[in-house]
Amino acid sequence: MVGGRTRAWVAVLLCTLVLAGCSPDSPPPTPTPTPSVVTPAETEAERQERLDYEAAEKAYRTFRADFNENLRSGGASRPPEKLSRVAGGGYLKETGQVLQAYKGLGNYQRGNERIVYVRRGGYEPSELVLLACEDTREVRTVDSAGRTLGHGDLRAVSIVVRHSGSGWKLWSGKGKKVTSCD
Repeated sequence: MVGGRTRAWVAVLLCTLVLAGCSPDSPPPTPTPTPSVVTPAETEAERQERLDYEAAEKAYRTFRADFNENLRSGGASRPPEKLSRVAGGGYLKETGQVLQAYKGLGNYQRGNERIVYVRRGGYEPSELVLLACEDTREVRTVDSAGRTLGHGDLRAVSIVVRHSGSGWKLWSGKGKKVTSCD
């Protein structure tokens, strides 16, 4: 019986302590401060690289929009000034030839390209690489009689973009057909 009373007293004492700890009169527990994570500030070199990539991507998107607009309107005998401001080298030469071919054949495009993504590929202060995925599956090439000649595709492209005195210009590129943009 002594053992039973001792256990009963211990149980009463524990319940009293638990209830006392839960009473509204006791102060709330002090929260443990959460350690803050300090992220280092962007260095000047990182800032410049970020700005350069942003400018290069803007040039790329501007070029693609204007190039596709020219294809929808039937090409051009030479690359328009708007395209020359954001492209040069082999990139401008090859796309200029495409525009001339459309103009000479009387072809045009219907539908719109969708740029799935643009990512960073490699960086030097005077040259960088953009990786992109272009979806032209909804685009069709039409001849002067309105007959569909072909449909677009899904392409992964790598574009070298060079810094020139007037900004960043698409300079050269290569691409391949893909089944998905991952």
